[in-house]
Amino acid sequence: MGSLLVERGGLLLEEGYLANRSRWHRLTEANLAQVRARLAPRARLLAWPDLSTNLTAVLAGADTDDLAEVVWQRPDGRVLSRLVNRDSQTDVATVLTDAVAASVVSQMADRRHPLLAAVLPDPDGVLRARWTAE
Repeated sequence: MGSLLVERGGLLLEEGYLANRSRWHRLTEANLAQVRARLAPRARLLAWPDLSTNLTAVLAGADTDDLAEVVWQRPDGRVLSRLVNRDSQTDVATVLTDAVAASVVSQMADRRHPLLAAVLPDPDGVLRARWTAE
């Protein structure tokens, strides 16, 4: 993941850790070690293109899928997300009012293509997680 991060300058990391729950992290070379230390053991990791500061374009893209997840970063650095559908455009605009950067990640299986997928090994280096392909 390090070479992909260097190549792109930043990534959005989706950490799937329990029963379809996920946390989002904005990765940079400067915070990679800090984020790595907070990841749950055996987490399923999906790397996405970094958040965009062009919030108008992000808002316009929020209505392209029947179901998507809007991910945004607040001025305090926290990264949050919300599931939206085509009917919740007003909600998306409200959520993004205090955002400094955002992205829309499709939840439709045929449009959900991360840059990289991985599973975090246990601290002893052994990969014990079991994931099935969708």
